[in-house]
Amino acid sequence: MLPSRGATYAVLLLCHAARLAARRDVADWVRAARTHGAFVAAATDLTNPAEHLLAVRLAEQAETILLAPPLNGIASIADGATLRHVARVLLTADPPAWLPIAVSSQEVARQYIPTADLRALEWLDPDLDDMLVSVWRAVSRPRDTEVRKRIGDAAEAVVLAALRADGRHPTHVAAISDAFGYDIELAGPPRLRIEVKGCSANSRGTFHLSRNEYDKSRLHSAEWLLTQVVFANGAFVAPHLGPANIIGIFEISAGEIASAVPPDTARFAWTDSAVITPSPEAWRPASYAVANVILPGLGVCGSNGSVSLSPHLLRHHRM
Repeated sequence: MLPSRGATYAVLLLCHAARLAARRDVADWVRAARTHGAFVAAATDLTNPAEHLLAVRLAEQAETILLAPPLNGIASIADGATLRHVARVLLTADPPAWLPIAVSSQEVARQYIPTADLRALEWLDPDLDDMLVSVWRAVSRPRDTEVRKRIGDAAEAVVLAALRADGRHPTHVAAISDAFGYDIELAGPPRLRIEVKGCSANSRGTFHLSRNEYDKSRLHSAEWLLTQVVFANGAFVAPHLGPANIIGIFEISAGEIASAVPPDTARFAWTDSAVITPSPEAWRPASYAVANVILPGLGVCGSNGSVSLSPHLLRHHRM
């Protein structure tokens, strides 16, 4: 639930009602909030915000309704400072899916925020950008990992579909184990071991590489290559992904990656992963074209937080 002005005011009424007296259940809680909110509350949806507070653990249904600490001590006066505090709590407890894409540690790219969401939040201006950056800092690590996995899963699906449309028969080894050090295998000839990365138009040419992936690139040498699927910026807010959302598929060899990585020495050794930016000239377009693949949008995830690649969500057609 986005903290629009109406939703935020509803939460404030609910908090006030919960502190005034014990509320047995949601119906009793909503009824009390509506009574204390007078005529303004009559035009405000209170049931959905109440259920949302329970869902995101900002309230708990025990013998009575109990508020979580972030909401328990807020003032009952609906002034600007109090409403902004409630909005910040709501955003932190349930960050929107676009937060890792639109927000960084220093700035907000509003073009990546869906129009309807931005309109719902504009009442927080001129503090909106600062608030979003603050929320990003509070939740960025787990959310960033989740979104990165969604992008990676979508990129793998794009490459699998493109290879099949090209008449090849790829094996998705990443679905078996991460230990392979690559995501897709082609029996050949030539035999290929393909590590797939996804990125936006703004971050193309740069990628995270794990130590295991790098070691396997050295082991398999000419058989190993890295493929980067470049998504158009609009893909990160689109409800579905199709060919129009994909700028292209590009490749770089294991040898080119090795030339961009400094060797381990007595004074330097990388461990888990590294961010690598090879020379732009090292990249080449893939030998196969983007297929007519329709995927869930990058904000759509399954129960494990990743993009679902089940047959009814991933539809592949030859171009």
